[in-house]
Amino acid sequence: MTMKKTKIFSLNSLTQKDKKYISDALLSGKTVLLPTDTVYGLTAFAKREFLPFLNAAKNNPQDKPAQILCSKNTAKILAEPSPALNTALKIWPGALTAILRASQAGKVLSGIDTIGLRVPSSKFLEEIFNLCGGALYASSANIHNLPTLENQTDIINVFDGKADIIVINGDLKSRPSAIIDFTLNPPKVIRYGTLTEKDLKFLEL
Repeated sequence: MTMKKTKIFSLNSLTQKDKKYISDALLSGKTVLLPTDTVYGLTAFAKREFLPFLNAAKNNPQDKPAQILCSKNTAKILAEPSPALNTALKIWPGALTAILRASQAGKVLSGIDTIGLRVPSSKFLEEIFNLCGGALYASSANIHNLPTLENQTDIINVFDGKADIIVINGDLKSRPSAIIDFTLNPPKVIRYGTLTEKDLKFLEL
C-alpha cells in the first residue's frame, strides 16, 4: 500500500503559485494544516462531503462538527441576520468563535441549525479565502483527545502522512479563540480563550 505523502511549505517563503496550489488542493478535498492567528489548525474546504476527511486525519468521530473560518462577507451569508451576528462582526477579525443561528446556506455546511464561525486576523488566510472563493472547516492541530500541538517539529512528525499539505510558521503558543454561544439568552461563554474583561463588557456578558 502506498503511504500518503505530505507536501510541506514554509509560510514565509510561499509564492503566489504556492498559494494557488494550496487553494486548488483545498477545492479538491485535500486537508491542509496551517498557522492561523491563534493556533495551528487542520482545515478542509467547507463542503459537507469534505468534513469526514478532516475528521479522519485527526482520528475524530466522523460526525464531529468543526468551526468555519471565513471572511466577514461569507459570515453574513452563513449566519442568519441578528444582533448577535452584528456584535460578532464588530469584533472580527480576531480570536472569537461565535455560535450563531445558521442561514439555509450555513445549515448545509454545519448539518444543524447553528454554526460556529470565526473571521481570523490573517492576511494569508484572507488570500486563501479569495483564491478558493469560500470558507474552511477548521479544527485545532491535534489527534482526538490529545493536546493541541504548538511545536513545528511535532506538527510535522504527527501529521506527516495524515494531512495532505502542511504550512509551517515556527512554534505557536496556544492562544485558542474564545467560544461564545450567541444562540442562548443570555449568551454563554463556552471557552474564554483570549477574552478580556473589556471584551466581556463590550459583549454585555
